[in-house]
Amino acid sequence: MFYVNYCYILLVYSFCAGVFTLFIYLHQTVDVFSAWLLRDFEQPLNFSYDYIVVGAGTAGSLVAARLAEDADISVLVLEAGGSPSPLFDIPLAAPMLQMTPYDWQYKTEPQRSACFGLNDKVSPWPRGKILGGSGRLNYMVYLRGHRNDYGTWPSDENEDWSYNEVLRYFKKSEKQHGRFKNSANHGNAGVMPVSDLRIRSEFAEAVVSAGEELGYKRVDLNSGNATGFMEVQTMTFNGSRFSTDRLLLDKKNIRVLTNAHVMRVLLKKGYEAKGVEYWRGGRSHIVKAKKGVILSAGTVATPQILMLSGIGPKKHIQSHKIKSVNNLPVGDNLLDHVTTGLDIITLNSSSPIWHTTMTNPMYALQYFLNSEGPFTSPGCESAALIKTSLAKASDPPDIQIMSFPAGLSTDAGVVLRRAMGFNQVLWKKYFSNLVGRSVGSLLVALLHPKSKGTIRLRSSNPFDPPVINPNYLKHPDDLLTLSKGMEFIEKLIKTKAMKKVNGKLNNQPLPGCESFQFATISYWACYVRHMTLTAYHPVGTSKMGLKNDPTTVVDTTLRVRNTNRLFVVDASVMPTMTSGNINSVVLMIAEKAADIIKRIWYLQQAHCHIKDILLSPKFTHVIS
Repeated sequence: MFYVNYCYILLVYSFCAGVFTLFIYLHQTVDVFSAWLLRDFEQPLNFSYDYIVVGAGTAGSLVAARLAEDADISVLVLEAGGSPSPLFDIPLAAPMLQMTPYDWQYKTEPQRSACFGLNDKVSPWPRGKILGGSGRLNYMVYLRGHRNDYGTWPSDENEDWSYNEVLRYFKKSEKQHGRFKNSANHGNAGVMPVSDLRIRSEFAEAVVSAGEELGYKRVDLNSGNATGFMEVQTMTFNGSRFSTDRLLLDKKNIRVLTNAHVMRVLLKKGYEAKGVEYWRGGRSHIVKAKKGVILSAGTVATPQILMLSGIGPKKHIQSHKIKSVNNLPVGDNLLDHVTTGLDIITLNSSSPIWHTTMTNPMYALQYFLNSEGPFTSPGCESAALIKTSLAKASDPPDIQIMSFPAGLSTDAGVVLRRAMGFNQVLWKKYFSNLVGRSVGSLLVALLHPKSKGTIRLRSSNPFDPPVINPNYLKHPDDLLTLSKGMEFIEKLIKTKAMKKVNGKLNNQPLPGCESFQFATISYWACYVRHMTLTAYHPVGTSKMGLKNDPTTVVDTTLRVRNTNRLFVVDASVMPTMTSGNINSVVLMIAEKAADIIKRIWYLQQAHCHIKDILLSPKFTHVIS
């Protein structure tokens, strides 16, 4: 009887997931068709704005909104994707947007040292192609990172990126809401509501209590110097996802064009950004910028646009018959948080994430009428930052643990298996055996990888996806650190707190690792190589640094080196990874960037004599 009922529930769930997917495609079709119909009503091609922002993701939307605080400033935001539906704000629906038209659907190159359990050893890389960007596909966890993360970020006479400096901008972006209501966040300037969980499972409390049992404190990981466990804080408002594209609404001096694919930046004499060329409604358009072009297209698309514009590695650009105008290491220094540990624990506890959740009309009513219930679940319920024995005392944490009261098997492969790219062998021999059982995932993420990858052009066609090679686990220290993290998960599962929810280590040998003794360091190394997943946190491909550092693309003011009026404001400028989910860091970067860009223009045009600028060491970069 249980089997019959389960099959019936699964069938209903599959039907509901299919209907939602069909709605996504219909919504996108209508959106694109509307843009095509209105193509003849656009402004003349030589129309200009003060600032052009490329990309309406977390950074682009925020920096555009901040620049537009001056009513005399005009801002054009160009977004390659479409507009969201209110249904996309349902936190639990996040995985369903992956592998749809609102996702760029990037894929890495086959990996030599990792991803052995994925199709063709290729990792899918979901990236938002929609207003709100990847902030509409993520799991909404808010973590500022550790104080020591910023010890290597550049500081010079132009700009300071030390922890004490960036903390001001973290606080500026945080609305007085949830757990941050008492923080000094510059009054009401905050834009991002940071909230506590509205619903949690028994598993969430068990994980945090298990951490305490092992000697880790229950702490606020956003305090800057803590290691320990906490229930996550999320970027939500009244139980719904909050993404920064909401800041673009009802701004008379901001114009937003969706379905506008930027092909290149227009450079005067290869130096000064004067506008962009974009594709919309079946034809190309040119629009001019009077004060600056700001690239906020993300870690993958920003370097692609720069290289298509002639800015990047000279030989590589020339190999695609593109004129090189600025030889910079664009696309290098690609970093990502690698994670593993899906379905690592079996449970007997209840979970807000289950087949019945998405099919129960009462849960839907709870969400739409009262902003409560399982639909408000972000998926990730608790987070931990810890140090393995490999980390030095002065180092930031090297491992993050994220708990989910579900796993790949929870939806029987209807949505998650395709989104994550697992191959048939791993699904049939490992995950399918867990379908119908209560499982949990304790995802172990490598916080500071030593393996670095690259983004490169596939061709000179701006519509071809770039070549993404993160070189996962190429450095042996990365594999060892993650293996140590899996040993810690073993200890966590053996605690009394976990026994209360009947938590047991999933002791099925992972296919491909049967020759290793289960739960040894060698076994976990094999496990990690097979179950290698992205945490959706790529950074670093337009690395920020001091002006004399040849490995950098932008200086400390986020201006592209050897150019004028061309800025990069997104995760690609991060020189190193931070300890935790990066969306909060991108918010901070956008807040600080808006102040920098405002000040540069203020000094250049409004209140300084040119002689004052020339003689000021702090602003020599403006006219260099």
